Amino acid sequence: MMSMTSLKELLVNDGFEQTVSDTAAFISATVNKQSGLTGVALKGALAAATKVDSDILTKGSRRLLPELADSLDGLWQEYSAGDGTDFGSYLSGNSDRALDAILGVADRNADSISVPGLAKVYRGVRGKAAKVIEEELPEIGALVQKHAA
Repeated sequence: MMSMTSLKELLVNDGFEQTVSDTAAFISATVNKQSGLTGVALKGALAAATKVDSDILTKGSRRLLPELADSLDGLWQEYSAGDGTDFGSYLSGNSDRALDAILGVADRNADSISVPGLAKVYRGVRGKAAKVIEEELPEIGALVQKHAA
């Protein structure tokens, strides 16, 4: 039986910088379209983070994408072995596992944030971010699929 290519191998390649750029743009657009208390909290957190480093979304995406690819690899392998055509729908159908994979990476990295106050900001918006991520699973899957193809 042939082993499948890992999601990390598919994403961390010659097109990696474009994947990073698209991921940072997706995060920014997702935060900016939020409204109500969630929007205020997430936009405030993003503003605090970009005050520390104006390029934080790009740098964070570059740093976290390989780990995120590893974390989502089990779901990607199951999807690839099946006859699905839409990884976003697959993630939505397995939202508990997908959220655990994505938030696990975010949580592990939040614990090692060296910028004073930023870890506290993350902890403050984590619950709201989880809801947004769940709603955005179809788009996250589409972004992954676009760059893994």
